[in-house]
Amino acid sequence: MILVTHDLGVVASMADEVMVMYAGRMVEHSDVATLFTRPLHPYTQGLMQSIIRLTDRRGSPFRPIPGSPPDLSDLPSGCSFRARCPHAMARCTTEAPALRQAAAGHRVACHLVDGEARP
Repeated sequence: MILVTHDLGVVASMADEVMVMYAGRMVEHSDVATLFTRPLHPYTQGLMQSIIRLTDRRGSPFRPIPGSPPDLSDLPSGCSFRARCPHAMARCTTEAPALRQAAAGHRVACHLVDGEARP
């Protein structure tokens, strides 16, 4: 079964594998446990940081991903997430990152990944 959702709680409780997409492209793919414990793509990391948890102190600030998604009818060159990415580099402006194996069963499309992910 393929489940399409923005609800990470549903993903955590129902899925075995997760594919994270941004602007119509796959940016990360792994099993659920790996994705929730070691997200590698800056977008996935931002999603995880924006989850409100029951253990958060009352009044804790909500941490959304800064900026806005790109216009899907006019995607920028290079990495579509670069305008919102805290790790964007010059290469992100011109070169769309390829989906790469970062670890066994864990693929990510980010220039930060060079055999071993660093974020």
